[in-house]
Amino acid sequence: MLKRIDLFMPPRSQYGVLHHFTYNLAEALERHEIKTRILEADYHNPAPFIDALIKDPPDCTLSLNGLLPDEKGNFFCDMIGIPHVSFIVDSQNLFIPLTYSPLTVIVCSDQFSCEFFRGLKSKNILFMPHGVDKNIHIDKEVDRCYDVTVLCSLIDYESNRSEWKDKYDPAICRAMDEAVEVTLSDSSTSYIQALVEAIDKQMELHYSLNPAQIDFISVMDDLEMFLKGKSRIDAIKAVKDARVDIFGAVAETAGWEKYLSGTDTNYVVHEPVPYKQALEILGQSKILLNASPWIKNGAHERVFYGLASETLVFTNENIYMKEHFENDKNIVLYQTSHMEEINRRVNEYLSDDAKREKVAKAGRELVLKEHTWDSRVEVLLEELEPVIVKLKQELAKKNEQSKSE
Repeated sequence: MLKRIDLFMPPRSQYGVLHHFTYNLAEALERHEIKTRILEADYHNPAPFIDALIKDPPDCTLSLNGLLPDEKGNFFCDMIGIPHVSFIVDSQNLFIPLTYSPLTVIVCSDQFSCEFFRGLKSKNILFMPHGVDKNIHIDKEVDRCYDVTVLCSLIDYESNRSEWKDKYDPAICRAMDEAVEVTLSDSSTSYIQALVEAIDKQMELHYSLNPAQIDFISVMDDLEMFLKGKSRIDAIKAVKDARVDIFGAVAETAGWEKYLSGTDTNYVVHEPVPYKQALEILGQSKILLNASPWIKNGAHERVFYGLASETLVFTNENIYMKEHFENDKNIVLYQTSHMEEINRRVNEYLSDDAKREKVAKAGRELVLKEHTWDSRVEVLLEELEPVIVKLKQELAKKNEQSKSE
């Protein structure tokens, strides 16, 4: 039985999201009678961090977006002999090396990411969506001064796309264009699935295209970034009448004005804010507008925290959202193939406070009942325990064989 899990604090996190999640997970684990320590390694003096693990080892360790191998390909968990749970928050494309670690358990927040890793012959894969703090508080007296709020960074997707022709074969570029169209046309096809099918089609037409020479990781990265950037701008520009307050960093190559210029006078751009402040802003917002079509069987943390803030959440429809939420009952789901509907729906809910507040309240009640970190941890522990037991047995057997040799 699992008794202790040590959590590693990420060395960095944009807006402080990963640090916030780490504390929330530790608190949820403690409430489930799992002892925890939050350990943070000092790059210049890692000895205390390592000593703490070796002298008093936990059943396993856990970190957000980690731990990748060092420059020699060695994994920390394999070297110290303690299983590690890597809860991937960012793109799965960045964490393919984790499949080479026998003691790493990969946890994904999208079922399609789980299938991606299983397709790479990785065995220890678990699904766990993001969650919210069960004790998240909202101030009923605070004025909801923001009509429509957007919390995201700008991606200069047009500039990124202009580089494809210099990086890839024309047939690959055509496949990427088709994958974008397919991904945005329905709520259930992942961009990786769309890409593979589009490349297969191009290979049937162009016999010179050698799959062994395709840098699939680079192609997937570029495709995902394009989808992120375009869907965010498309959703924002779909709101024609209401004021939209945007909080997010700019890209190195462009500012928000590149995409929101001219007659776009209803958009107000703010400096990016740390995560705790973003949660306060959610509590002051009537509507949260989210776009994450690269996730097709899971959900982004912004959705859950928006709902928990009793803010009406507009987000794109996908398999997971349709299974766990009801459109116009506790959330508003739009289709990325019909972004033009967003403006009408925004006007509908901003003009009817009672209706908006009713749906927002139902969203908060559902999230606090079924989508907290406590509910996530309960399922995780049930599925994780047999995996950790198996990994420890395999490790003990391997050590015995080494001694006998």
